[in-house]
Amino acid sequence: MFSSTEIKAIKLLGGEVIMGYVTESLSTKVKISEAQLLVQQVVDGNMEINLAPWLPYAREYNFEIPKSQIVTIFNVRPNLETNYKLATGNK
Repeated sequence: MFSSTEIKAIKLLGGEVIMGYVTESLSTKVKISEAQLLVQQVVDGNMEINLAPWLPYAREYNFEIPKSQIVTIFNVRPNLETNYKLATGNK
């Protein structure tokens, strides 16, 4: 797939969608840093996406996810990527 670190979203088997700097290699795991959970909600009839730390109680924000727990990895829309950069301070 890709070997460099890019902002991507990952849909997990449990239904969560997380976003962060993803690095995939030929190993059995995908690395993600600065992981944010995408939280969907409807406000006044409009769908909104908010960002929240995926595991806010973790000491570090670098995680390895087994590929067996991943449904798909995808690029997000440009405005969501911009919001992610602002939320994590990575302008």
